[in-house]
Amino acid sequence: MLAANAEEAEKFRKETEAGDYDLLEGEIWWRDRHQMLIDHGYQLRPRLRPGWEPSWNNSNKNPLYCEDAHVGLRLAGGGTIDAVRIMDGKDVGIRPIKRVSSERTIFKNLADAQHLTGQDQHIAHILDTFEDDRDPDLVFVVIPLMIPVWFIASSLKTISGIVDLFKQLLEGLSFIHSKNVAHRGLWSYIMLDAPSMFPRGFHPSDYFQDHSGVHQIKVLPPCKASGPVRYYFADFRHSIDVGQDAKHLIFGYEHPVGADFDAPEWTAIGTYDPFRADVFIIGKIFNEKFISKYENIDFLSSLVEAMTAKKPEARPTAADALKRLQTITSTQSFFTLRHQLVEKDSKEPESLLSENINILLDVAFHGLKIALKMPSRTISLVRRMKRGSKEKETAK
Repeated sequence: MLAANAEEAEKFRKETEAGDYDLLEGEIWWRDRHQMLIDHGYQLRPRLRPGWEPSWNNSNKNPLYCEDAHVGLRLAGGGTIDAVRIMDGKDVGIRPIKRVSSERTIFKNLADAQHLTGQDQHIAHILDTFEDDRDPDLVFVVIPLMIPVWFIASSLKTISGIVDLFKQLLEGLSFIHSKNVAHRGLWSYIMLDAPSMFPRGFHPSDYFQDHSGVHQIKVLPPCKASGPVRYYFADFRHSIDVGQDAKHLIFGYEHPVGADFDAPEWTAIGTYDPFRADVFIIGKIFNEKFISKYENIDFLSSLVEAMTAKKPEARPTAADALKRLQTITSTQSFFTLRHQLVEKDSKEPESLLSENINILLDVAFHGLKIALKMPSRTISLVRRMKRGSKEKETAK
């Protein structure tokens, strides 16, 4: 988009000359490693390449509508940078981690353990690792580019969307605990990998913009996504490996600083069980983000209340919470789980009618979706079985 007039164009020129769009310190840190990343097969965005000049220079373009005007505010303090894997164009995230650190050890051990199971255990997949040529104390861990769950929470339009998130997080937490690790992470550390929910992608520096950095992002609810919707634990900077100790207790003051959700025992004097604290955090997240907001997911309340019990010993383990969730959801009908979420104190007839129409459409096309997903060899097998049955009837 161009400047509205000469006066606005002059304003943009002065802002640019004044340094309003200059690289931040965290961006400069990555720019200085551009060639190293190229050598390892990764390309940064134009803004972060050496010799970058704003694309709107010597033009009447509005910088707010230029991709390279997006400032990397999240890069301060060693944040994850986005890049493109040169060999196949895949979007990835690259995170610097201390070479000798519990974070690196825990992440690697969990990723290796996940690989051995042959199943997705909701640990972010490590695609590559390499050392920092400039700092021998750092290594880079490459993972798929993902978006924080907190950004898309309001896009979980159906009950099944909430249940699936709950289930996947408990699956991941159960796996982490089974390896004697307490996650102790924040809501902001839980990531979503679901490209089909973002038809035009998303911009890593501004989640409200699509991949172009110019247009508003388009987010589809999970129920309308054409591909997998998977949630991952992707940050282990606060995690602790408690070893084989059956009691796995740690001191109360050992907890993440600045946590957006915290457990009561984090402020206590003495020791506490970090596994039960993890359960509390997940329960509190669901209570504050979903249970307290929507009226038609009350069937989850009893489980969430148990997970957020004041006394840690009264809370279920992550594995037990997962079993209870599976039992609870098994009692809900196909129709119920596909209900649109209804906000409390919001019952306009139009919204309820729209909800019911969506349910009917979902049910009507459910069988068709399943049929379309059947492998061709399975369909061929069904046809052969039918022919065999007819031949037997003819023989009789």
